[in-house]
Amino acid sequence: MKRLFATLALSIALGTAAQAQNLTKVRVAYDGYSMTSGPLIYADKQGIFKKFGLDITPVFVEAGSTLTSAVIGGSVDIAQNGYTPAMSAGVAGANIVIIGGISNKLPFQLVTKNTIKDAAQLKGQAIAISRYGSSTDQAADFALKHLKLDRTDVKILQLGGPATRVAAAMSGQVAGTMEQYPDTARLTREGFHVLVDVTHIAGDYPNTSYVTNRTYLKNNADVVKRFMMAMATAVHQYKANPDIAIPLTQAFLKVKEPADIKAAYEAYVKIYPDDLRPSLAGMQLVLNEIGQKVPKAKSMKPEQLVDTSALDALQKDGFFTKLGK
Repeated sequence: MKRLFATLALSIALGTAAQAQNLTKVRVAYDGYSMTSGPLIYADKQGIFKKFGLDITPVFVEAGSTLTSAVIGGSVDIAQNGYTPAMSAGVAGANIVIIGGISNKLPFQLVTKNTIKDAAQLKGQAIAISRYGSSTDQAADFALKHLKLDRTDVKILQLGGPATRVAAAMSGQVAGTMEQYPDTARLTREGFHVLVDVTHIAGDYPNTSYVTNRTYLKNNADVVKRFMMAMATAVHQYKANPDIAIPLTQAFLKVKEPADIKAAYEAYVKIYPDDLRPSLAGMQLVLNEIGQKVPKAKSMKPEQLVDTSALDALQKDGFFTKLGK
């Protein structure tokens, strides 16, 4: 009997090892603990990458510029990264290319104290962002423009991550802060309200993309295609299975209040694109923004910085249509 158990254990171990050997290792990283990472974490925790023959454990890399450098240098194969840092590097001639998008909107809200009802009351007050040049900074520009205010009409403070910004708002250090759900939902329960929802006023201005370098794409076209298949599947299942997706994301983001993560889920399932295509119109907006500081960007087109060959192949194969059935 002992010999039988030993044989079974050895067979299972060998089978597991063989399965692992058949998986392709892909170094994948992401640059933020936010709802945009929900489907990526879902794909990992639900074993979706393995179903497409991939061995992927997503790694967090702080700051989009750092992650961009890792992709260019080849220490990361595929990254979930901000459009702006990736495209800025591409404009400068770096070996990087956008292959897809997970957030083709700028999903931030200007959250202020309930006592601030309009632009006049916000004037002269402090607004928190993460850092200059970040997505929160860009979102602040959109919010202020919508309110017909200039940056000089308020005090924009670099305060770092959302935990620090929320704490600053709660303590009264700032009158408003640029946040995303679920932090927006948390603040609205604590005497704050959404003064401007940038998601709805920034048009196609995009936030988060999938990127790789052109060398990796050329040498690993099938791997990139399977990654996009896995992520499209994850997005589909994430939207279809809230009972799994919500608690999984709640644990990932360490959100205490269930109502906050539910509000975040309901907001973001409207943002994730089913076919993961980057928005060329949105990329043009980013190029326009980069062009204010880098003249070369003004003469470039989005098509020069994007390669959707993997998505094009999946579209031709009917993959996205089958996912919806």
